[in-house]
Amino acid sequence: MNYTFVPMNKTYAITIVETWQYKNEYAIYNYINEADHMLDSDAWGKGIFAILNLQGELVGELSIEFYDEQGNYTEYADFDNNTLINQREMWIGFGLRPDLVGQGHGAEFVTACTAYAVRHYHYRGEYVGLGVATFNQRAIKAYTQAGFHIFEHTIGEINGQSFEVVHMRKKLKTE
Repeated sequence: MNYTFVPMNKTYAITIVETWQYKNEYAIYNYINEADHMLDSDAWGKGIFAILNLQGELVGELSIEFYDEQGNYTEYADFDNNTLINQREMWIGFGLRPDLVGQGHGAEFVTACTAYAVRHYHYRGEYVGLGVATFNQRAIKAYTQAGFHIFEHTIGEINGQSFEVVHMRKKLKTE
């Protein structure tokens, strides 16, 4: 599947928040729990992108963040500062439309999202990181197939619930 990445907008964000419903234990990933993040118009085109298929249909979302060595978040206003961004570590998160989950798109989707994020920000850091709840073995499998490796186990919170989480990172080729 080929993807087009565009800045998130109100129509896409509302669609994601109001209609993307995951089943069973994956319901913690429902975007109604992330409405403030997804509807933050300051992040659209900076840290949040909509992902379209070749037919122009909304199939996913990509979130990009940057953290300094102390774990401090970089504000969206600073995302245009290439020197600053390249002194930070890039972390990404993404979601695939629920009806597309479990159909074998995961690794390709993650690879496309990672490549876009790195290319969009001309990122020259050593790694791209992400976090995922350990129960989400299908996501961990897709991330591993896309070149990510577990480097840390921790406890995270999703929608007020604590979960064991793994942090994964992918080493980028340095030129």
